[in-house]
Amino acid sequence: MATYTSASLPTVNKYDVDKYILEPLFMGQEYMNYMDVMPNVSGTIVIDKFKAIGGITNAFTAGSFSGESGEIGETITITPVRREAEIAFGGDSLYNKIKGQLMKGGHDFDNVEGTVVKNILLEMIGAGVKSDFNKHLWLSDTSASGAFGDFDGLFDAAFAVTANKLNRGTLATEQPTDAALVAGRGLDILKGLYDIASPELLEAGNHVYFVSGDVADDYMATNLESSNFAAAGYGAMVNGVPQLTYRGIPIIVRRDWDVAIAANVANINGASTAAETHRAMLTTKDAFVVATDFDMNSVEQWYSNDNKEYRFRVAYSVGCALKDAKLAAYYTPDNMA
Repeated sequence: MATYTSASLPTVNKYDVDKYILEPLFMGQEYMNYMDVMPNVSGTIVIDKFKAIGGITNAFTAGSFSGESGEIGETITITPVRREAEIAFGGDSLYNKIKGQLMKGGHDFDNVEGTVVKNILLEMIGAGVKSDFNKHLWLSDTSASGAFGDFDGLFDAAFAVTANKLNRGTLATEQPTDAALVAGRGLDILKGLYDIASPELLEAGNHVYFVSGDVADDYMATNLESSNFAAAGYGAMVNGVPQLTYRGIPIIVRRDWDVAIAANVANINGASTAAETHRAMLTTKDAFVVATDFDMNSVEQWYSNDNKEYRFRVAYSVGCALKDAKLAAYYTPDNMA
């Protein structure tokens, strides 16, 4: 039987990690298409923003009059934080993991090239990094602890600039305290976010809803499958809906929120029990900035003789901000604090 040593694994370098792990995170995911991604932010970046100008026109007068004064510019500051992901494979189990992936991929087990083994390693590492990245980018809060506490995620970015908000008590029909989503509240959340959206957001175009899995499932079951139009409801129930929409706005479902909130509710802003996984956001393309620095991303790979493990460590930076409070509206069961 083959025995793996540190020399028998192909070298994984920064280029590989950028190409196969980090670029797909920031550039390749569906929801990231709605973000303004800045890939080379080193340290802190300050973004200039101009407010809309208005109220400067007056009736004609023969004499002079003073121009309207006031600051019309603002700045947004983003300071990406450095994050690390490390995984250890037992020396006696990595062989079987790679063999299983090779067989799954249809590769010839007796003729394995180093590039194939490298890709398998990167796929396994990338799956873990992607899972953490997605839940932390949306749900992190600097007042939390552990992995959720080193930067403010997208919901906290909206809260920080006082974007319009809904909670269980301000829905058309109140959602019970500390409870799972009640049937019919999914539509209330979608409609409620649309109703509180600013005129600037509604006029912006390229809208998108991001919702948890329970919100999407309730909207589908209560409102689409149970349509008063029998044929439409039956069709939705049997065939599904290729793309959920509300008022023509696409709905992107984030089922990872349901899992992450239930498992980490003590560190999630806007929820107080594991049952309160329901949350949603209405925004527009490029309203949020997500910043990283590909030049500072790094990878380490080594064999630990003491622990008989192959270890891989990936480091990257990330930060985010909402450009203008008027460009998003969000729902959380409890008020964020």
